Amino acid sequence: MQTLSLMNFLDFDFDTRLERGSTLPSILYRDRSVLAHEKQNIFNATWQLAGRLDQVAAPGSYFTTSIAGESIIVVRDAAGNLRGFHNVCRHRAGEVVVGEGSCRSFQCSYHGWTYALDGSLIGTPDWEGVENFDRRTMGLKSIEVGVWEQFVFVRIDDASSNISLESFLSDVQSRLSTAGVKSMSHRVRRDYTIECNWKVYVDNYLEGYHIPIVHPSLMRELDYTRYRTITSRYSSLQDAPIRSGNDPGRRYNRSEAQNEALYFWIFPNLMLNVYPDNLSTNLIVPLSAERTLTIFEWYFGAADKEKEEETLRLSDEIQQEDIRVCEAVQRGLNSVSYNRGRYSVKRENGLHHFHSLWVEFCRGEGRDRESKANSGGLA
Repeated sequence: MQTLSLMNFLDFDFDTRLERGSTLPSILYRDRSVLAHEKQNIFNATWQLAGRLDQVAAPGSYFTTSIAGESIIVVRDAAGNLRGFHNVCRHRAGEVVVGEGSCRSFQCSYHGWTYALDGSLIGTPDWEGVENFDRRTMGLKSIEVGVWEQFVFVRIDDASSNISLESFLSDVQSRLSTAGVKSMSHRVRRDYTIECNWKVYVDNYLEGYHIPIVHPSLMRELDYTRYRTITSRYSSLQDAPIRSGNDPGRRYNRSEAQNEALYFWIFPNLMLNVYPDNLSTNLIVPLSAERTLTIFEWYFGAADKEKEEETLRLSDEIQQEDIRVCEAVQRGLNSVSYNRGRYSVKRENGLHHFHSLWVEFCRGEGRDRESKANSGGLA
């Protein structure tokens, strides 16, 4: 497939008015040069969920992960500080460490260079005779790390944006303050690989418009007539009231503590699904222009094995339904008959909000906007 130049794929009109707007052009869901631009301007510039705080609870504990193809390390150093590094040896770009565990230092598995937990270079075997080499400047390249509740976030390119993690998550934090996230424990992880562009999956998540057609079991759980989407600066919330009445055939029934399902999306690729007795995170990872990994992790409060299994069964059913429709949409986006669509004003404001942020970041408008906001120049 012929790739487009940067100027070509960003050269389209995007109307910020929902009632007049059109969706993103189909080429943005197919071309590999678009994904390369997204990695630099969206994924590297935003806060990304990397892992859990319990994975780095003690000094020396670490885990590795990949953020849009960039391998990183998160570690608790000897002094108890949480640190993040690119998982790339400064010698010949070898992988410094794999998986997760605990150690006193890192040793590259290629040529044996070693690094302290603070990232400083401490060992270079057979290095005699090398001139003009300052090991103080050859430590692991650091990245920014932040923590919210029991989750660890990283930001690879902090120079491209001055958005703090607190600002990035502010609306989510305020709405989840009483949900008891901290008291929930991690139980299960499931990965799904889907033959679609990562934005197809996000688009699908951000609207309940398809629920009556695609998700019959979920439709029985929720009061669709009162389903609404609330957008914020970098996130949106789909507020889905649970149906009234006590129906033994449903997984969820309303309670005094929580009578709704809360579906949070955090730009660009993180979802938090909050039900009365559990939380799941859903991280969307682009593998290629038309292939995506979705990582689900579930958290529960007090143990109830039967309810946990029922939750996982319902979630997997919904996910399989979404996979089928997302893969069908990707095939449609490759059709010569389709380029752009329109938005339902009633049901797709969350989708339009995502596309607005995509345009803002990919065109570099986000950095300008944040600079103006921090200097008081943006209302």
